Amino acid sequence: MAFLSRAFWSMDFTHTAFDRFCQRIASRNVCTVADFVMHAAPPTKPFVVLRFDVDYREPHGLALAEIVHKYGLHGSFYFRHRAGGFSLDVMRAVAALGHEVGYHFETLDLCRGDFDRAAALFLDHIQLLRNAGLEIRTAAAHGSPSTAPTYTRNLDLLVQRPNLLEQAELLGETTLNVDFARVPYVSDANWRWRRYAHFEPDTVGVPTTLRAVTQHPDAALYINFHPQQWFARPLSTLYFRTRNRIGRQVRR
Repeated sequence: MAFLSRAFWSMDFTHTAFDRFCQRIASRNVCTVADFVMHAAPPTKPFVVLRFDVDYREPHGLALAEIVHKYGLHGSFYFRHRAGGFSLDVMRAVAALGHEVGYHFETLDLCRGDFDRAAALFLDHIQLLRNAGLEIRTAAAHGSPSTAPTYTRNLDLLVQRPNLLEQAELLGETTLNVDFARVPYVSDANWRWRRYAHFEPDTVGVPTTLRAVTQHPDAALYINFHPQQWFARPLSTLYFRTRNRIGRQVRR
């Protein structure tokens, strides 16, 4: 019974598990996406690029940012412009901890595949964030089904309009401007850990676990967390993870 209790409280997608992960990587060279893309040479190994795509439940992003900060580390947190706008208070709080705050864009979705409107909205959102006092150095495309036949993914905006990054005075995008030949990619998207030896969009990675990542770390690692999936209470994790699995089965 004691074993089951320990396993329950240390389950994945909990703050306890994330705290343990941060503790284990604290001795490594941990950097933001901006720091990684701005240097031609990779950091000294072993290193970790720490990225967070905050799709919703923005306070969850702040909770993980505080845990990262506790160990003197820094990561990159990307926020969407949702129906109510940007969560500027949360974004400022994350930035105040020394983390990079970036733009999680989906303007092709919002503009129904109209590239001209999507490019203009992209620049407007970047300016809105800067006017709010936030330093925006990189952006991350939001992964979601396309809303029009004119594009496949939100990243297509920067693929077809490569000068947009320069117009926005950005260092780069989180996948487009990363050489994944020199760093493996690990993600927890959709509550599933996947490892990619050479990441490309729309490819399927190899199943893994956070425990495997931390117990047998690569010399180099680029890892992407989705904070909305991480909870302080294991019961919450169990509930939402089970609901997600049932939803996937129903959609099949």
